[in-house]
Amino acid sequence: MSTNKLTIVPVKLDPLSTESSSFPSSRMTAAPACIVKMGVAEVTFYHGVNEHIIQTVMKELKSR
Repeated sequence: MSTNKLTIVPVKLDPLSTESSSFPSSRMTAAPACIVKMGVAEVTFYHGVNEHIIQTVMKELKSR
């Protein structure tokens, strides 16, 4: 059995509104490394994000 310490990162998904999607918020000043759009969901990854987080999010999106 693996003894690697796992880190749980809380994630909050907010619905996109037409008003907020037109204007980037002040917290989104860094350039995204990757944006994944699927239906009404949008996930943005920034440089420096842990590879395991990306894999977990992609696995969850695939299962939906």
